[in-house]
Amino acid sequence: MNPKCRVARYIALVVGALLGGLGVLHDVLNIRSVHRALGRGEIAERLGAQLVANVAMAGIALVLLGLFLLLVAGDLQRGKRLAWRIGLVVGSFLIVAGLAGYWWEPIPHVLIFSALGLVVAGPLFLWRQYFSVE
Repeated sequence: MNPKCRVARYIALVVGALLGGLGVLHDVLNIRSVHRALGRGEIAERLGAQLVANVAMAGIALVLLGLFLLLVAGDLQRGKRLAWRIGLVVGSFLIVAGLAGYWWEPIPHVLIFSALGLVVAGPLFLWRQYFSVE
């Protein structure tokens, strides 16, 4: 067992759990915030249901990305190439999504997603030769 594959597994487990937690937290906090803003009249009532659905889908997407990482963590430790590809895609998506979000609305804390993506994709990209089991 290669120690770099073991490190990749632990990275996937930690980041996967963190993304899952962030997704749930995103939904809980932001859906309540949208409902409060609707009650105060800051958001048009006709847009409320759509905005709640969008917020919920974003949180669910984060949970699913985290779940993907949790599910492939064991195969990353075994050096499986498919798990490497999935981890690289999830990490790359997080990098691009964080940068695009920052470009759209330059709020620095949006870059946390790019940082998480870099934590996942960086080691996988650097250690790609260790993931050759089909």
